[in-house]
Amino acid sequence: MWLVMNKAVIFKTLAAQEKEHNLRLLALPGAMTILVLAPHPDDFDAIGVTLRFFHEEGHTVYAAVCVTGSGFEEELKTALTVSERENIRIEEQKKSIAFFGLQKERLEFLYVRNEKDEQLAADAENRETVRRFFYETRPDIVFLPHENDSNRAHRAMYQIAESIAAEANWPIALFLHKDPKTLHMRTDFFLAFDEAEASWKRELLRFHDSQQKRNIRTRGYGLDERILQLNRQIAKKLPTHLPYAAAFELRYFSGVESSSDCLARSLC
Repeated sequence: MWLVMNKAVIFKTLAAQEKEHNLRLLALPGAMTILVLAPHPDDFDAIGVTLRFFHEEGHTVYAAVCVTGSGFEEELKTALTVSERENIRIEEQKKSIAFFGLQKERLEFLYVRNEKDEQLAADAENRETVRRFFYETRPDIVFLPHENDSNRAHRAMYQIAESIAAEANWPIALFLHKDPKTLHMRTDFFLAFDEAEASWKRELLRFHDSQQKRNIRTRGYGLDERILQLNRQIAKKLPTHLPYAAAFELRYFSGVESSSDCLARSLC
């Protein structure tokens, strides 16, 4: 039981080697539980190829997606109510998750408190909402955006997750992923992928039609191309011949066990 409870330790050991580790080549210690914390619908899909790899390898993946009506241009923001915009993004996420192949019971929409900008608030109420899902799923690995990011909701989710992981009574590996809005990060782990997987990811991202159209109107290309451009840039800096890659920085938390927990497993 002790080995099972300490699956995440392998990542701490590898990260200490100060090199980029290819996730596809790791010999992981049995099936793991993975939680994806998404401050927006589409954050799950931004690392979709990595999550599909773990899903197909037999690891249990859960997605906790915050409900928000953000991400719309001003014209649509005024034409639609907050609830209408939230529902649009919820339906987009449901469709992408169905395409991904994740069981619908492993997708949870978190009705969090948002600030006036409709972005996640880093407050005690939201912390408790996220904390409940942590303790229901008891993940070994948690994927989420990096703290060093220009998006306030990304920073808020990291603050919440870090505080929960720091007090948890089991080891947790936080995998912070590189996003187009990430300012700077270290790469401890990566997952590279080919054109066929990029095509699949493009289709996955296009289910977020509101974000696809907004990016086309404001940037001249869609959300799919924005994310894949980043994946191309990442791959060029890594030891891989493949054209795309996702990058992750590790934050490891060893877990604070109570004496009763320890005794229950005959470890004391």
